[in-house]
Amino acid sequence: MKALKQFFKYPETFIGIVTAFMFMLIFFCVWMTAYDGVSDRVDNLKIGLVNEDKQMGPTIEKNLTKNLPFDVKTYESIKTAKEDMNQRELDMVMQIPENFSSQIQETGKTEINYFINQANSSMAKQIMDGAANNITQSINENVYAFKQQMILSNLSAQMNAAVPSKELAQNLSLNISQVLQSLNVNSVQSSIEKTNNTEGFASTMLPLLVVLASFVGSMIMSLNLNVASSKMKDQLNKWSVFLARQIINIGAAILLAVITLIFIAIFNFDLDTTLFQAWAFQTLVYFSFLSLTQMFVILFGPAGMVFNIISMALQLVTSGVIVPKAMLSSFYQTVGSYFPATYVADGYYTLIFGGEGLSNDMIPLLLVTAATLFVAVVRVVFQKNSVSESKELEACGKLTAQ
Repeated sequence: MKALKQFFKYPETFIGIVTAFMFMLIFFCVWMTAYDGVSDRVDNLKIGLVNEDKQMGPTIEKNLTKNLPFDVKTYESIKTAKEDMNQRELDMVMQIPENFSSQIQETGKTEINYFINQANSSMAKQIMDGAANNITQSINENVYAFKQQMILSNLSAQMNAAVPSKELAQNLSLNISQVLQSLNVNSVQSSIEKTNNTEGFASTMLPLLVVLASFVGSMIMSLNLNVASSKMKDQLNKWSVFLARQIINIGAAILLAVITLIFIAIFNFDLDTTLFQAWAFQTLVYFSFLSLTQMFVILFGPAGMVFNIISMALQLVTSGVIVPKAMLSSFYQTVGSYFPATYVADGYYTLIFGGEGLSNDMIPLLLVTAATLFVAVVRVVFQKNSVSESKELEACGKLTAQ
């Protein structure tokens, strides 16, 4: 009991309790509001449709554009559609091949090609897998009904012309109709190609792991560096302390990037880029997180950790690893575009699964880093330089004594 009372004499005990409460409160508020109504925004997912068939293709294209619960964009070229998918502007590309109608007429079977981008959130991939099967089933029903209608509409006239007995013609027509009803409805098959694919569930979770581990580590490191900086403010110039802090951040980012790549190699993750590109990107990832978390603690001191916790919750939600960014509300999509985790996750999808290069993600990371460093510098400008003040007081004291 004495030890229990002793604990509550220290402010750190209350800070620890409040921090635990704040974690729970922030994550509940952010995650529950961000994920509310996600299933209602499935129409924000995007499909590219390439129709190369000139017979049945236009009818299928019209029906799909009208009835699919997704944002359907038509393309003239499969190459252009795939390029947009690699830029993560599409979640799936659907191709109606040029010989679609002719194969049905000649062999009774044909295929529709689907290309599903695996460099995407798990939810988006699952939705697109299910959509491909449902689309094929729907097209089969339409194609089957079309074939029946076309054959049956001409059947009676052909029988009457070819068979002299009207009664015999009717019987033959009835028998053929029954045979047609028993035909296989699945004349169209799905050909699904998973682009930018890599094996294993762990690969899918790697972007989330990197975001979480890198940010939490950066948050704790920034807090401890801030404590050390506050202890040195009476001994050293504020700018020398700030500059030394940035050197430590850069050195830590370089070292931690190397360690991250070592772990990636140990656990047999294959990189789709060169080792140098991966190292440069991961170094920028750490430095951007360190700059962001540093900004909050420089602005608000230890209380800045509350803002770091809020930003962590926001980034986990808006990065697009758990739920596709397109299925979030416009507010959270906008918020996510200002945080580094969005570009970190996209970059790691490129590193592990493949894509159009890392420059599209590194440039925004550089901008975010520059902005957070600028804010930190402005705050330091308005800080008092304790070393100069102490020297001035010391000089005044000597003059007074003389």
